[in-house]
This record gives sequence, C-alpha cells and structure tokens, in this order.
Amino acid sequence: AAPHPRPRRRARPGSRGCARPGAGARPVPAVRAMAVEIEELGEQDAEEEQKRNADYLDFRRRFDRIKQDHQADSANCDKLKGQGNNFFKLGLYSQAAMLYSEALELQPDNPVLYCNRSMAYLKQDMPHEALADAERSLQLDSSVENIKAYWRKSQSLFDLGRLVEAEVTADEGIFLQPSNQHLNRVRRKARESATMQRLCGGEWVAKMANGVEKRYAFEEGGRMKIFVFGHFVPATFDLSVEGNPRSMVVKMDGSAVGFGNGPPPPPRPYIFEFHDDYKELWLCTPMDSDELPTKFEGPGFDKLRRDAAPVTDADKELEPLDTRCENYMRSMNEVMPLLPPQLPEQPTEQQIAQETMVLEKISQLKRSYGVEVHARALELARAPHSAPTPVLQELASEMQQRFVNRKIIPPPPPPEPTKAPEAAAEAPASKAPARSTLSCLGGVARLCCGDSR
Repeated sequence: AAPHPRPRRRARPGSRGCARPGAGARPVPAVRAMAVEIEELGEQDAEEEQKRNADYLDFRRRFDRIKQDHQADSANCDKLKGQGNNFFKLGLYSQAAMLYSEALELQPDNPVLYCNRSMAYLKQDMPHEALADAERSLQLDSSVENIKAYWRKSQSLFDLGRLVEAEVTADEGIFLQPSNQHLNRVRRKARESATMQRLCGGEWVAKMANGVEKRYAFEEGGRMKIFVFGHFVPATFDLSVEGNPRSMVVKMDGSAVGFGNGPPPPPRPYIFEFHDDYKELWLCTPMDSDELPTKFEGPGFDKLRRDAAPVTDADKELEPLDTRCENYMRSMNEVMPLLPPQLPEQPTEQQIAQETMVLEKISQLKRSYGVEVHARALELARAPHSAPTPVLQELASEMQQRFVNRKIIPPPPPPEPTKAPEAAAEAPASKAPARSTLSCLGGVARLCCGDSR
C-alpha cells in the first residue's frame, strides 16, 4: 500500500519560504541622505556657475577698459603723428621729431613712427639718430609696405660715409621694389662716391710697352690729369656705375697738348675695374673705335698701380678730436636754445622763419665740423662724466640738457644712492625728513632735464 503523505507546514513569517513586507527596498534614512547629497551637489554646481559668470564679467570689464585705453592711445598717437607730419611739411623738423617721439611713447612698436622720425633726423643732419630709427623700423616691419625705411637707412649710411653698407641696404630695398626712384638714386650716389674715393687720393702709374711712364690723377668734381710724354694733360671724366664693368668717358683739353688751333681729341670711352684690394686699376679704351669695350684686352688696356698721395701740411696741423669737439659743443650750445619753443598747431610765418634759421645754423655747424666730431659730442652728451677735462664735462652737460629736452637722447638715469656710514645708523629718527627733501630736489632736477615721470 502507498505511504500516507505527510502534511505540509505553514511557513512562518520571516522564514526562507516567505518574503517579508518591503523586502529589497532601501531603508527610508538612506533615501533621505541621498536626496540631501543630490541637493547639495546641485547648490555647489550653481555656486560654481555663478562664480564662472562673475569671473567672465570681470574679465570682460577689464578687457573693455584695456580696449578703451588702447583706442584712446591710438587716437592720441594718430593726432601726434598728424601734427608731426604737419610740422615736417612746414620745415619744422625738430618740432616734428619731438612729436613723433611723444607718439612713440604711446605706441613704442610702431614702425611708421620710427621711419618718420628717421626722416626728420636726416633733415637735421643727424645721421646717427636717423640710422638707429630706420634699423628699429625695419626690425618691426621689413616688408615692402615699409619700403621707406630702407631708403632712410641707406641714406643714413651714405651720410655717415659707410658707402658699401649704403649700397647693400639699397639693394635689399630694390629687390622688394625695383622701380623705387629714391633707392636707385641713393645706390647710384653710394657707388659713385665709393668709386671716387678709390680713384682719388693719389696717382695711378703704369709703364707702356716702350717703357714710357703713364700717370692718371683723378680729382673730386670730375677733373683729372693725364701725364704722358713729360706733360700733364688736363681732362674731365664722367662716371657710369650702373653697368658691369663700370665705365667712364674721358674728355681731354686739346689746347693743352699742342694741337694748335685744331679741334680737341674726341671723348674716349673707358671701362675700369679695381683689383688687389683697390691697389690696382684696370683701364681699357678701344684704339680703333669709339664703342665702349666689353673686355679688358688689346693695346688700349693698362694695369695701373696706386702711388700714394703725399702727406700735406694741412694733415699734419689737424687739431685733436677733443679740441674740435670742444669748439663744436660750445658753438652748438650757443645756437641751440635750452628749451625748444612750444609752437601751436598752425605756427605763424615768423615762428617758422625763426625755427628754420636756428635749424640752418645747427646744420651748418654739423657740416662744418663733420660726422666724427658730432659723434664724439653725442657720446659725451650721453655721459658727461666720461669727458677728459672739466671744460668738456661742463659743455657736455649743457648739451645733454638740450638733447634731452628735444627727446634726442633719453634722460640720464638717477644717481645711485650712496651708502651712509655705519655711524649714521645710530642717528636719531628726527633726521629722516632730509631724505624727502633730497628726493624732491632730485625730482626737480629730472624735470629740468626733460624727464616727465
């Protein structure tokens, strides 16, 4: 018989076979804590967003202030530049340079302002200052848009007698703008002057095949003498420095070589080149033609060696540089007023005439004493204490004030404070105001020297 099944027990509450009420759900305190945490995170995000907005608004306000200041500086700079251009057109080059300097204090990286001031300095026979400004302008912008700076630099180098560098700079500008007339003109002048320096200053000597000595003596102004068969024949020459090889046309004075009443010999074309570090001159002219030769060959080809020019009495009696510089600075301080005149935007004809007269006197002094003397005077004006004599120191200090007031050179740095003796450390505190007095006097001195800080 089958066994009788056992009766099932009823599951008690809480046993494995019966689920408790709410089993698997989080306790109420945990849910509340999570809700509080979420709320706190939301408040933190809101605070951070509010801070970011405040930071952005502060950045925008500061940026707008900078933008407004920049626009104000730009407007003031344009105004100063425009007034400087106006003074330049009136021939008031010193006033124009000062206004360009003031504009540069607002925009110190403006290449146009440096270029403009360079030209104003050139008009005042100040090639050193003009060169520095032209170089700074090209450092900021060496593109064809700033082609005038190449002209200013080349002209400054030419005025300083640095002819090879002037030609190189002109070549750099002509590479960017081949049709620039100003650069082509400066390059031609530099080449002509360099050639004249090499040709002049002595005689060129050669011996012909028959043993007869031939001499050429070139002089400034296109004059020359040809020594042959015991006679010096006066002649003139015209250079052409644009071709390669370079050439000249020589025209002899026929009346001086025994041609009687006949016509003088026709002009002769020559090509020439320098060799052996400019100690040898090659000259070639055609013997049976009037055409310009292209090669150094034939019976008309001479190789001449330089015969050094004799030392003259004038060279021996040349005064020392500092003696000439002393005379130059004394004259310059007499001609140049301590403070430049403050001209209105539209000066009268009388004001223009007075300023032009002063400028012309200053230019005459610079041309009379030369670049070397002016450079030495400028060096002493920058550092009067370096002058070798008390007289030069005094003159250099006076010139320094004039140059500072015209913003030609920066004001001298304030003197370094001297260290007080150790005993002064024990001095009573009542002596402290003396330092304030010295500071005020130093401020007055800087103001007198043109330092507006």
